Amino acid sequence: MPIEKESKKFITDSPKTNFFFGLILGVAIVAILGFGGILLTRDNPTDNLGDENGDVAGAEEEVVVDLQINENDLVLGNPDAPVKVFEFSDFQCPYCAMFHEVMHQIVDEYDGQVVWVYKQFPIASHPLGMPGAIATECANEQGKFWEMSDMIFANQDTLTEASFEEYAEELGLNLEAYQSCVADERYYEKILTDYNLGVENGVRGTPTNFVNNEMVPGAVPYENMKAIIDELLQ
Repeated sequence: MPIEKESKKFITDSPKTNFFFGLILGVAIVAILGFGGILLTRDNPTDNLGDENGDVAGAEEEVVVDLQINENDLVLGNPDAPVKVFEFSDFQCPYCAMFHEVMHQIVDEYDGQVVWVYKQFPIASHPLGMPGAIATECANEQGKFWEMSDMIFANQDTLTEASFEEYAEELGLNLEAYQSCVADERYYEKILTDYNLGVENGVRGTPTNFVNNEMVPGAVPYENMKAIIDELLQ
């Protein structure tokens, strides 16, 4: 369903709301140092559309963000949590690996108050991004998405095309079922759906996060994420 666009009002009559937007802006300035990636085109995921800063010619500047958890999402934490973090991420992005650790710490610390929704956003400059996405989706068939994603990010520096099946074996997956899933590219369309959703909502690189539907780009440090979440929970 197309997203209806409208102008956003970033300065409000509420001091608390203004403080929150100011906090997000400050985090964005810090986090931009941990933001990278080159976009894929929406129709052809092998084409390079942007530059190293993720800028895209002709991109819409204003979008209305209304991300909702659906039954196919990769979710860690309480889906009914008051704070929802949607992360658009790529498995070969070093900044994503950094932020992955931050989010694990956040979900653990804010037990039941924060939910983490992982969205696939493989980018053109990372040849193992799409294979990594497919590998984790196939691992998810056997209930091992988070274990597979943790293993990929932990070993990102030595990642190869062969690594994913090795990790599947280490995790005790049914290899025949896993191999069939990968060979069929069974979740390719699901991954592209995540990717397209990101583009529609202004994602220009990885990681890009939406905290209760407010964009917070980059590999946000733990203390900055904590400050945003604490403000939302007040």
